[in-house]
Amino acid sequence: MVQPTSSTPPGNEGLTCYEKKQAFNPLVSYLHTTRYKHLIRLFTKLAAQAPSRTLRVVDIGCAHAKAFQVLNSRFNITYIGIDQDEALSGIARARYSAHPNFKIITGSIADHYGEFQNTDVILALETLEHIPENLVVRIIEQVALARPAAFMCSVPNEVGPVILVKNIGSLLTGYMRHKEYTWAETLHAALFNLDKVETHGTGHKGFDWRWLAQTIRHNMRISQIHTNPFDWLPKTFSLSIIFICLRKS
Repeated sequence: MVQPTSSTPPGNEGLTCYEKKQAFNPLVSYLHTTRYKHLIRLFTKLAAQAPSRTLRVVDIGCAHAKAFQVLNSRFNITYIGIDQDEALSGIARARYSAHPNFKIITGSIADHYGEFQNTDVILALETLEHIPENLVVRIIEQVALARPAAFMCSVPNEVGPVILVKNIGSLLTGYMRHKEYTWAETLHAALFNLDKVETHGTGHKGFDWRWLAQTIRHNMRISQIHTNPFDWLPKTFSLSIIFICLRKS
């Protein structure tokens, strides 16, 4: 296993705006850890199947490469992160480029599908909702063609009663997510009436995880769907949805 020399991000003064939002308060911070718990479980399973194997990881929309930080201290990996945001990818490069098993690419995923080849795990954590839906379809198709051992993605739940909980909670705690919506749109989204909500673009508003689920099913077999923060939650009350697809043996 490659041991990190500096895998721990700096204190709060060195955090990106994106990281500060995720650490807004203890509850928000906790809710953002769920996907990483499932990520660790997935890699524990894959690593147990081939203990001596180096797992090749491609992380779509990697931002500041939190997944590398989580995985590198626990598993034998090589990591390629891809993000078109120059500031975020630059921060990831500054933090982790000293690691020989780390690589960051600044650019659109549409220009780098070749990185999917011979990859063990492809990740898209809190990413696909920020990509135009026509491109998401192409990404899922390319992932399926590459046939990784596993594909894992997580997306926010922006439809059903949970949107009332999220946006009212955001207002009461001084968080910012409710500002993307009008209150009429919040109500319509909670009632599954997305025709009354601005069409989804590259933000949270109007995003429908059920559409993504069907797109994935057309190309791969979904092995697990997890809800946040607990798997016993009905999907209509889950704050986010986590998909894991495992390649058939």
